[in-house]
Amino acid sequence: MSIIDLLLETDVEKLQAKHNKNYEIKRLSKALGEKFIITCYPLTHEQVAHIGEISKSNTDMKLNAVLEACRIEGKRFNNKELMDKFGVVTPTDLLNKLFLPGELYELYGIINTLSGYSKDAVREVKNS
Repeated sequence: MSIIDLLLETDVEKLQAKHNKNYEIKRLSKALGEKFIITCYPLTHEQVAHIGEISKSNTDMKLNAVLEACRIEGKRFNNKELMDKFGVVTPTDLLNKLFLPGELYELYGIINTLSGYSKDAVREVKNS
């Protein structure tokens, strides 16, 4: 069966399914005395384009990706109660208050992997 035939017989939703994953932020789990779980989702083409448009620097791009793709108990980081509690005005400020730079960097890497950005996502086929 050809690849075209396989694609024609496949449910489109199956190919476009978003596979979110949960991750524990160990430092925050230890500080809170309970597992601090963050859920990361792959970015869509539209989200990637939007992040590229609004980001002024590489650091902005990383923070904006985390804002778009990560949730705590299903809630985004623009949660007013959390921002008020931590005395911040923007979701970006909240990220910087909650997470260490290395933790944000790791989350950004996770988001990229979930979104298909990895060295092994595409590979050369030799002798085909």
